[in-house]
Amino acid sequence: MATKITALLLSASLFISCSGPQPQSINPAAPLDPQRIYIVEYWDVEPPMAMDPLGLYRPGVEKLAQEFCGNNPGIDVRIRWLKWAEAEEELTRALRDGNPPDIFADWQGIARRDHALQIPADTWLNEELLTEAGKRLAAHEGKIWAWSRWLWPMGLLALGSNINLRDEELAQLVVSSWDWPQLGQWLQSKGLHLEANDWEGEFAAQALLASTGCGWGLWGGQELHQVFAGLELLLQEGLASGEGRYLHITEGNGVIGGAAPAFMTWLAGKYPQEGAVLLPLPSAGPSRYLPISGVSLVQFRQLRYKGDDHSRAAALTAEFLAREQGTQLAQPLWAASAWDEPRPDWSMFPSWYVLLLQEAGKRGIPCRAVDAAGRRREQELRSQAALLLAKFWAGKISAQELARGFEDLQ
Repeated sequence: MATKITALLLSASLFISCSGPQPQSINPAAPLDPQRIYIVEYWDVEPPMAMDPLGLYRPGVEKLAQEFCGNNPGIDVRIRWLKWAEAEEELTRALRDGNPPDIFADWQGIARRDHALQIPADTWLNEELLTEAGKRLAAHEGKIWAWSRWLWPMGLLALGSNINLRDEELAQLVVSSWDWPQLGQWLQSKGLHLEANDWEGEFAAQALLASTGCGWGLWGGQELHQVFAGLELLLQEGLASGEGRYLHITEGNGVIGGAAPAFMTWLAGKYPQEGAVLLPLPSAGPSRYLPISGVSLVQFRQLRYKGDDHSRAAALTAEFLAREQGTQLAQPLWAASAWDEPRPDWSMFPSWYVLLLQEAGKRGIPCRAVDAAGRRREQELRSQAALLLAKFWAGKISAQELARGFEDLQ
């Protein structure tokens, strides 16, 4: 018996040593040492021109970092700028080596709550300071894992010149619920055609989020069947197709379903006279939701630091940057702050879009999982769903067969 116990202890010891150093416990109230300078490493990403055509993001972030350091002389924030296409690979490498930055700008929406070094933001964060959607952006099992910054609403994208509605009429459309038959009637009355961008099931995912408020892996039942029955009705009446060619929107008769936020920013800059218009997706039940995409700051534990004061210095930095970026930099990105106060300046936006941003802050449902394992599972489901959706848009399977296929995948 003693031999077996010794062997088990030896195995446990080997497992711990192979797993690398373990993070110390966190003391949220650890005081900062007034005699020290805390170096906080912050990695951020330069957004593509389609999202930030005037290049306002980087200088805005650097100005805020300087302001924070000026108000907190004991903290030195050092920013490393990453390219959009390389950021995730750089972070993966740093995590593998056990040397991530203190703070990472999570533009891709992964929010790795399942990494050993990640610290939940709500160790310090007062969630009441966030909008309802901001609380959900990186929430998992009762914890908020990242510092939410801002969010974009998703929906049906068109050019204002195609729709020919006054701002007051658009505002009324934004705050009113409609179902799939009503959308069909509206498209027909305007002579418009819905192009579903279902690359990796994006439009179908947004439509289901808008109807159920649930993410991948949780769809089923009556609402799922109602959504696809509504799409089938549009398909049969020649009002929709699943090619998802974005260029159709510029040819005078297209409405894009499943568009990314960057595409709306690009349209707004390229066609300023006609205006980009975003409409909410139909609902299939009494509840109404708005799918959203969001950006957060992720905080990691640094094994080389002793004590918890450095983690607190990084948390102070993350909260300031997340809140001020959400307020001051949301406007040029056509986004809404995830923070409830102070109120942002939305004077540059038409009134209907302000209403949509406000609705997104209250009713927004994030599109992404909040851990790497959930994201991998979602990507697998998207790949499998894309095969079903291609058959549906080609008229090879019915809406009921598609709905059952989605249920089987999950």
